[in-house]
Amino acid sequence: MTTPNTRNTHSPRGSHSPRSSHSSTADSTGDAIRSLWETMARGWAAGDAVLFAASFATDCDFTTVRGDKPPGRAGIEADHDHLFRTRYAGTRLDARVTAVRQLRPGLATVDAESTIRAADGTALTSTHALAVVERTGTHNGPDLWQIVAFHHMIPAAPAPTPTAATPAPAPAASGEGLTETGRPQLRHLAIVARDPERLAAFYSTVFSMEPFHQAPDGSCVLSDGHLSLALLKHRLDGDTPVGMNHFGFHIADTAATSATLIEAGADEPAERFTDRAFTRRPSPEYRAMDPEGNWFALSEHGFGGPANGPEQP
Repeated sequence: MTTPNTRNTHSPRGSHSPRSSHSSTADSTGDAIRSLWETMARGWAAGDAVLFAASFATDCDFTTVRGDKPPGRAGIEADHDHLFRTRYAGTRLDARVTAVRQLRPGLATVDAESTIRAADGTALTSTHALAVVERTGTHNGPDLWQIVAFHHMIPAAPAPTPTAATPAPAPAASGEGLTETGRPQLRHLAIVARDPERLAAFYSTVFSMEPFHQAPDGSCVLSDGHLSLALLKHRLDGDTPVGMNHFGFHIADTAATSATLIEAGADEPAERFTDRAFTRRPSPEYRAMDPEGNWFALSEHGFGGPANGPEQP
């Protein structure tokens, strides 16, 4: 029985194992992809829309934070040429590739973060982007990559972390439709109008608000799905002026809100009798006043409309 020859079980000095070769390739790929964002940053700093757009494929599927889709590289170039001469003149772009995931050889997804800064370094806006990049060939050795799809987004602001000094609000004990924190929601506006029906037709036509209640005197209530707009009939024999009358908050706990108002120096809210269907009794509506004398309503059960479910008598 012969003894196995072990001289070739290790790579000769100066050679690379398959793993190190793969790692080297991955590093090269990452460097080539990151260079796309470096090129964008150089083009931005120079106000050069052609250089900025050079990282994108001719037919790149580009989506802005507003949902606009400029037509390919030419559209990207035109949009940024305008930005560099107007809103973002003299600014620079800090662009950071945060993750690269190679889907298969020559195709990868990229997560990137960008911050636009004023000349003094002040951050103006920050965005995140998800991009798809593709290897298009080589030139004198190194890989050439282009961005073939790019979707911009503005990250949502993180929720504040409660501290001992500022505890998180208690969850709503009642008040369907409120946020999990029970934060009061501005859900109602009331306007006194000479011709409520005509005004309702205006808001319905122009802003697609949905009428859901009309009183015998012609007063109308509409909703955009979140906020109700009451158009109250002006009475010639009354002393209520035409125009904005009051607004209303959907709250979780009338007693707690009243205590907060009193602590802030306001008068205690008063229960307000109303037989209006859209106030969604059985709980009463309360009326209060801010330090400037503006009236507002408080309701644990909302003000009706699609966001609050079926109208209740």
